[in-house]
Amino acid sequence: MKTLLFCLLVLLSGSVYAQEDLALVGATIYTSPKTAPIISGVVIIKNGKIAAAGKQVKVPAHMKVLDCKGLVMMAGFWNSHVHFIEPGWDHADKQPAAQLNNRMDSMINSRGFTHVFDLAALNYPNLLALRARITSGEVNGPAILTVGVPFVPPHGSPFYIQPLTLPEINTPEEAVAYVTKQIQAGADGIKVWSASPDGHGIVPMPIDIIKAATSTAHKFHKPVFAHPTADTGMNIALAGGVDILAHVAPDGYRSWTKKEIDQLLLDKVALIPTLKLYKWELERKNLPVSNPLMTTALQQLGAYAGAGGEILFGTDVGYITDYDTSDEFRLMSDAGLSFDEILAALTTAPAKRFGMAQHSGRIAKGMDADIVLLKADPHTDSRHFSEVAYTIRNGKVIYNGIDR
Repeated sequence: MKTLLFCLLVLLSGSVYAQEDLALVGATIYTSPKTAPIISGVVIIKNGKIAAAGKQVKVPAHMKVLDCKGLVMMAGFWNSHVHFIEPGWDHADKQPAAQLNNRMDSMINSRGFTHVFDLAALNYPNLLALRARITSGEVNGPAILTVGVPFVPPHGSPFYIQPLTLPEINTPEEAVAYVTKQIQAGADGIKVWSASPDGHGIVPMPIDIIKAATSTAHKFHKPVFAHPTADTGMNIALAGGVDILAHVAPDGYRSWTKKEIDQLLLDKVALIPTLKLYKWELERKNLPVSNPLMTTALQQLGAYAGAGGEILFGTDVGYITDYDTSDEFRLMSDAGLSFDEILAALTTAPAKRFGMAQHSGRIAKGMDADIVLLKADPHTDSRHFSEVAYTIRNGKVIYNGIDR
């Protein structure tokens, strides 16, 4: 009977490790950025939490052991800029779990992401249905935070989503009402286009509207993301009091000034680079990657990170249809970010920014058992951050890249 029950749990969960405590043995463990790794360490997982982590940790008798020799362990990754807008995610409430698991593996789980922030849901109820199925355990996937449906300036729907449009907010009063409605519907943050490319030029967001939106979101203790597009949008975002830039702002083809960087630092604005986005867009247009758009993006990231600015990893995946993350890691290195800075952007920085640092972002006793195991050490080559062997969420193996 006990064996039959276990088999049933396996079939329902899709993972032989579901519902079990687990010992991860033999990996090189980076517990957090700027901390020397533990060589051949042990992590004990019980009830979805890390019960012990270190060099001299005894594995309890009869506990399931995952051999991690030759692998590199760190806290599960955050992707702070994703989208679930491709047609394959439609009807998330009715799709077979196996089908959603396959899509989730391809885009999210196989990349080591245990937390993601969705930065534009074009079908909000559908995203909430997907999130509910992950939360219930029916579908393997990350914790999903979302901004719901973002809004744009008057007559400012971006040209690249045509024929779709986004809500256009015309007055501060409309901004207050819209932000309140989004948050009451379950949004974990708000996103605005502080400047939007309409296909003819850049449409700026009126300052009084963006200020009304950010002040309302902050009353609910929610972060505000801005899509800046160019330096115009970046400066409007700063004036409007936003918390996070969803991209660098290379469309103006100029580096940020020291004054602008100092203001970003003073306002404690976080930056999500999304460098691969620009490479991907250039390649789609058969333009060289050495284009000024790319070089400007690299300069802006390098300058802000070099000044001590907070960087959050994000790829714009879901809008970008190439899910591979290796280019993003390589480009971040090209911009001058170190191993520790990239690891922080993946783990401790977003955990702190989004209020989860007490239980997420590090390998330590009492933390959530959100873990990624890599096939090679990214300390020697940042592209190794993309070579995922296992992804573990709340103690459950949601991706197995070894036995496939």
